Amino acid sequence: MTRRLVRVLLLASAILPSCSRPRVAPVAVAAPAADSAPAPHPEPATPFAAWLRARLPPGGNIIAADSGKLAVEHTVAVGDTALTIAKAYLDLTDVYWAKDLAAALSKTHPDFRPGSQIAIPNLLSEPYPSPDEGRMAWPADQALKGVFVTGIFAGRFWPETIDKVATHGMNAIVLDAKDYMGPVTYPTKVRLALETGAANDPPIADYARAIRFAHARGILVIARIPCFHDPWAAKHAPRLSLMNKSGRPFQMGWTDPSNIEAQDYVVDLVKEAIELGADEIQLDYVRFPVQAHGISNAAMPAPDGHRSQAMKAFVHRVHEATQAKHVPLSLDLFGVTATGEASDIEALGQNIAVLASEAEAISPMVYPSHYAPGWNGFAEPGAHPEIIGIGTKAGLEKLRAGHVKGAIVRPWLQASSYKTPNYGPRYVLDEIKSAEASGAVGWLFWDPANSYWPVWKGLPRVERSGGH
Repeated sequence: MTRRLVRVLLLASAILPSCSRPRVAPVAVAAPAADSAPAPHPEPATPFAAWLRARLPPGGNIIAADSGKLAVEHTVAVGDTALTIAKAYLDLTDVYWAKDLAAALSKTHPDFRPGSQIAIPNLLSEPYPSPDEGRMAWPADQALKGVFVTGIFAGRFWPETIDKVATHGMNAIVLDAKDYMGPVTYPTKVRLALETGAANDPPIADYARAIRFAHARGILVIARIPCFHDPWAAKHAPRLSLMNKSGRPFQMGWTDPSNIEAQDYVVDLVKEAIELGADEIQLDYVRFPVQAHGISNAAMPAPDGHRSQAMKAFVHRVHEATQAKHVPLSLDLFGVTATGEASDIEALGQNIAVLASEAEAISPMVYPSHYAPGWNGFAEPGAHPEIIGIGTKAGLEKLRAGHVKGAIVRPWLQASSYKTPNYGPRYVLDEIKSAEASGAVGWLFWDPANSYWPVWKGLPRVERSGGH
């Protein structure tokens, strides 16, 4: 073939219609088919996106969904499971338990092959506030109405408890930050708790998050901190123990209320609870011990007014810490401090007129069942819910007699059948009625087992907005 013929053939090929040309594989990536999923939008530059990005675990990626809302995808790594992924992202969702988030992940992503992408469900829609920003104040009438919850119970039933409190018209939960036996209920950074192992296995994984979930239902959280009844610290840090007059630990599971380091431990826990967002601090066992064999051999101030003054000095230290953050302080006091003899009161170091000036609220434990048979003419005191009102009035009278202004009386009410044959929903309502008719500003129910079925049954349901 001549060179002229070759040039003619090439020219003809160039001007033929494209459909008659041989097909060649394209170099560029083809556009997606019409029925394929659209590519996600890139991460938008928003404050919420920046907040999320700072908290994403490894493998997380922020995208904008077609709805305009932010979404998070996780690239599955070797060893990832539904539960490990759920734990990593839990704090960025409105699901409380990791097991529930893991179940939601498994529904949409049954197989966790490394390299695959999985969308994180129940993502928050905005940043949650810092503990200081999210703290809730007392209502205008100052009346907090709620129940006590142990750390162990909260570690199993926190969302359910929040729901019960909210839907029965109450607005507060007293949540243990420290158990009365000594263990701290959350992962603490307080030095002495770490030294003694008091928080080696805390039942509440994240105290601040527990508070946030309560706030979402309009529930204030009162952090309860037992002070000097602390068998754990007395055993593992015996230098803090109450001593006998020979200078050796008095074996009854108490730290010494006059020991500055023992006081510092409580103050440090108080400050930490405030940092975690507690709306109020409540001190329990804020007293000297009285019920033990040979207690007269313990080294303590004389029970002639000195104990109440010593306890006031300690409470003043705590009050300085709470006032600095504008957080109310309340004190749990024995019922006898309202209705008993002066000698019994001074043995405890719980003179209401002395201590109440260093607190915003006092909560006398005026449980009817705790009075001795024959007290005030009652053959069986536990059968008389009206004793709540007697104790409340007595506490208010002590405040007036001591010229104490600014502190309210918020009594503890009985929520168990202990020595109470007629306990039940009606009894619960009668206690509330007696407290409120006698001048109480709010009230709190106590059951060490946290079994509040008569409370839930006695109080009507009140649906409230918000929640998870």
